[in-house]
Amino acid sequence: MPTRRQLMLTAATGLAGIGVLPACSRGGQESDPADGLRLRVWNEQAAGLYEKALVAFTDATGIAVEVQAMAWENYWTQLPLDAAEGSLPDVFWMNTAHLDQYRDGDHLVEVGAGVGDLAAQWEPVASDLYRRQDGLWGVPQLWEQSVLVANRQLVDEVGGDPSALRVDLWAESDPLRDLALALTVDGEGRRAGEEGFDPAVRRVTGFSAHPDRTAVLGPFIAGAGGAWQDEQGAFTFASEAGVAAVRYLAGMAAAHLAPPGVETTGQPRLCRDLFTKGQLGLLQTGTYDLRAITEGVGEAFPWSLHPVVAGPEGTRPLVHAIAAVGRATTSEERTKEIAELLSWLGGIDAQRPLAEARLGIPGHRDLRGAWDQAWGSAGVDTTAIGGAPENPARPEHGLRSAEGTAAALPIIGEVFRGEADVNEAMSRAQQAADKARG
Repeated sequence: MPTRRQLMLTAATGLAGIGVLPACSRGGQESDPADGLRLRVWNEQAAGLYEKALVAFTDATGIAVEVQAMAWENYWTQLPLDAAEGSLPDVFWMNTAHLDQYRDGDHLVEVGAGVGDLAAQWEPVASDLYRRQDGLWGVPQLWEQSVLVANRQLVDEVGGDPSALRVDLWAESDPLRDLALALTVDGEGRRAGEEGFDPAVRRVTGFSAHPDRTAVLGPFIAGAGGAWQDEQGAFTFASEAGVAAVRYLAGMAAAHLAPPGVETTGQPRLCRDLFTKGQLGLLQTGTYDLRAITEGVGEAFPWSLHPVVAGPEGTRPLVHAIAAVGRATTSEERTKEIAELLSWLGGIDAQRPLAEARLGIPGHRDLRGAWDQAWGSAGVDTTAIGGAPENPARPEHGLRSAEGTAAALPIIGEVFRGEADVNEAMSRAQQAADKARG
């Protein structure tokens, strides 16, 4: 699967300057091959699983499907070119950051009418990300959410409880900072706050406070009562709540309870790497990182999953989802075949192989148990994070939202490096995001 930043941000070179993707002439859309449909994804393993499962679909419907796997770094550069040439694949993976570019350009078919009651079997937290006032525009395949991961050996040594951590953004301390303080120790065994503590040679650091949009910024800003964007897609993260959340997180780094901002802003995977090496007590990340953590930690130490750290407004994990979307065509026969494939992709037969391979939380609600069981067999108790969150933070949405976030994050990083005032930087970051969004 792509990294968390890849899921949220576009390859800048691929979509620079592109807003709504204009539809080509309808004549251009009718270059339909006669030998079946094309399904494009950005994950090689998913492509192989789809291919095997599609044998039964073809036998039942007579519709042949060619599965194309394209590397993430090429996916979003090729898709707008295909849209311009009228050669989009019949069905393809989509994320929320790019949905409106294709929907507003009349390149996509509304899927709600075609799938009917099947949509009621999908997890709303995933499918609702693809709803607009005029309908449903995607069939959820996989979704992910932010989680807290704890090194149980380190946490248990200090008597900590990672299961219900919370923050008080305006107090001198709180349960998260108390536990991070207890966990942080230098090379000589001195705890943070003790006389002689040397932060330059920390053996263990407490918490992964760094400017990660999906794992940290999104949940903390939402937990404080703010939002990265409003319902219309306008950036709103420079609110009082957003400023308070970033001040808090950067303050943890400045107090040496988190890795140095000068390092985390230049190395997005540093916190995860420190955790797998046993040098970070608490890692807030996402379910997308479970495979890397499992492989990185091995048998070195026990670790556990928990809900994200709660803010004044409770726990607000960020949720993002991958959906299958269908291209618009004036061919009635082709439209019907696309609808049949989309309906199949929304069903258990298509999604069970993905769930059992632990590629992501399945969009079909009845398969959550299969995903939990698959991780359980790998020694990870995913049931600890509970079911789908009731009030999640939203990922990027709306035209050029990915470009906006990409413009904002380096400026927010200045706060974590101690180079800028939080109020000024957040305002400047939001202005940069608005400008990039256009």
